[in-house]
Amino acid sequence: LFVVMMLDLDLEHLRRDFKKFLPVAFLMGAVIVLELSIVLIRSFIGTSAPVQPMLEEMAIGNTQALGMLIFVDYVYAFEVAGVILLVAIIAAVALTLRNRKDSKSQNIHEQVNVNSADRMRIVKMGSDMAAKQDARGEKK
Repeated sequence: LFVVMMLDLDLEHLRRDFKKFLPVAFLMGAVIVLELSIVLIRSFIGTSAPVQPMLEEMAIGNTQALGMLIFVDYVYAFEVAGVILLVAIIAAVALTLRNRKDSKSQNIHEQVNVNSADRMRIVKMGSDMAAKQDARGEKK
C-alpha cells in the first residue's frame, strides 16, 4: 500500500475505467472466498487420529520450537523472505527519491577546488563611535 501511494497514480483515470475492472475483482474475490472456505472445512473435518501425549522430558518451549523451525528447518525460506523484504525497502526508498527542481545539491569538485582569494575579501573600515554609543544606550 505504501508503494502504491508513492507511485502518484492518476485516480481520475482509474475511476473512469472502474467498471472495466469489476469482473477481475469479483473473480479474485471468489477465489479468496473459495480458498478460505477450503481451509476452514479441512480444519473442522480434519484428521481423527488420536493425539498422543507428549513426554515431559521431550517437551520444549514454544520459543525454542519456533527457533528450531525458523533457523533449522526453514532457514532457506527465511533468508529468501529477508532478501525480498530488503529489496522492497530499497525500492520504496528509491521511489521516494525524486529529482526535484527546488532541491539543493553540492558540487564537490567546486568545493575541493576553492581558492581563499575567491571566497573572502578583507575590508578596512573606520570605527563609527556614534553607532557604538547608540548600542550602549548612551546619549550623543
